[in-house]
Amino acid sequence: MENEAKKSKGPTKTEIGVVFMIFLMLSLMMICSGMVFPIQIMIYLSLGWYSFLKSILPQMTPSTAGLVTSLVLVVLLAGIIQMLGRAAMRYFNRQSTKSKVPYWRFRWTIIMVVFLVLSFVGGFAVVGIARQTSWIVTTEQAQIRWSGNEISHRIESRNNLKQISLALHNYHETFSQLPLGASFDQTGRPHHSWATRLLPFLDQVPLYNQIDFHQPWNAEVNREPFQVSLSCFRNPGVRSARESIPASGRYQPSHYAANARVLSINSGLSYQMIEDGTSHTILAGEVHSDFKPWGNPLNLRDPALGINAHPRGFGSPFKGGVHFLLGDGSVRFISENIDPAVLKALATPNGGEDMDRFQEDW
Repeated sequence: MENEAKKSKGPTKTEIGVVFMIFLMLSLMMICSGMVFPIQIMIYLSLGWYSFLKSILPQMTPSTAGLVTSLVLVVLLAGIIQMLGRAAMRYFNRQSTKSKVPYWRFRWTIIMVVFLVLSFVGGFAVVGIARQTSWIVTTEQAQIRWSGNEISHRIESRNNLKQISLALHNYHETFSQLPLGASFDQTGRPHHSWATRLLPFLDQVPLYNQIDFHQPWNAEVNREPFQVSLSCFRNPGVRSARESIPASGRYQPSHYAANARVLSINSGLSYQMIEDGTSHTILAGEVHSDFKPWGNPLNLRDPALGINAHPRGFGSPFKGGVHFLLGDGSVRFISENIDPAVLKALATPNGGEDMDRFQEDW
């Protein structure tokens, strides 16, 4: 009987230690044999929130109205739970013929509110983990050979392009067209870029208000705003941030450029004018050389120059291809070995190409 009682208490410390040692030995064997991908998945799914918060928090602007509204809603929620709890207890007390049910305590209300808030936040965390897991599992087989840092950098770069995509769509919804790729005055002097016009839609309204749009971007009055580094334009895959800063003016660079065939000079297209379809048209992508400041109107490139093939074309610090932002808001990693005809078709908004027959090539 005593032995059975001991067994029912669960695993002993010795058994737990044996299981831990087996797990540790298996992990070491996997690392020594080069099978580090499962371990990388566990690390990045559990710690991936750090890089996400690091890139998002600097761009968040606290809203007093939002905080007040949130507090009011929490107080209302607590009041409703307290009233419902008391009503339920009174009902049970009337129905009970035995011992009375204790009255509803206020601390129970606090516990319920905390539980609901944590469940709400946890729901967002689960959705984020599910999406990250889906991307890792469904991506191309060659990508599972990336190092841990490269996986993190690729995910962050994709998130930057997603943020730019959201800003472009919000701009289009407000003005019924995409921003000008670059604005030039009547004398041919460049003024401002597509990235500058997106600032209000990237939570950078104060920075946007500092810019004098009657003066060129590199005028002395505009020097200070364009020396601000914006994380949404910085690709973490670029090894040296200093090397990517242009020599003149200490203006902060962009590691992403717009498609010059869509966001062109003194011209802004609407989505309705993209006859080839937004899902078949490139809006922007990564660059890995000849970096331009994010405020420079000349931060435009032609995808038809090839991928990782031209210093003034699109390129990536990651091996094998480039992350491109398409007109439908999706971000795709396109191989550098893509057929040049297909890449040119993706670069043009109204070239009239039949993209259905190219679907398997990209």
